[in-house]
Amino acid sequence: MSNCICAELSSDSYATALGITVRSPSPVLALCRKLIETSTYAPETPFNAYRGKTLCLRVLGIGEAAELRMGVSDTGTPTFRPRQTMPGGPAIESESE
Repeated sequence: MSNCICAELSSDSYATALGITVRSPSPVLALCRKLIETSTYAPETPFNAYRGKTLCLRVLGIGEAAELRMGVSDTGTPTFRPRQTMPGGPAIESESE
C-alpha cells in the first residue's frame, strides 16, 4: 500500500492528513470528502487513520467514505448512511497547516 494516505486523529472531532485538518463529528469521513475536493488522489486511494501509533480505522477507498455520513439506527446504534439520505448535517470546518 505505497500510496495509502495516513491520517492522524487528534481527538474525537479532529483529523489531519497531507496538510489538511478538519473538525467534524465524523472527522474521518469529513477528511475523505476534503481530500477528494482538494487533491489529485483517486477515489480508490486507501486511507489509514491513526491515534498515535495505533491504527484505529482503515478505509478501502476515500471516494466511498466521502459519500457516507454517520447516522443513528432506531435502537441508537451508530450507522453509516449515504450522504444523500441525510438532509442538512453538521458543517465541516477545515484548516490548512
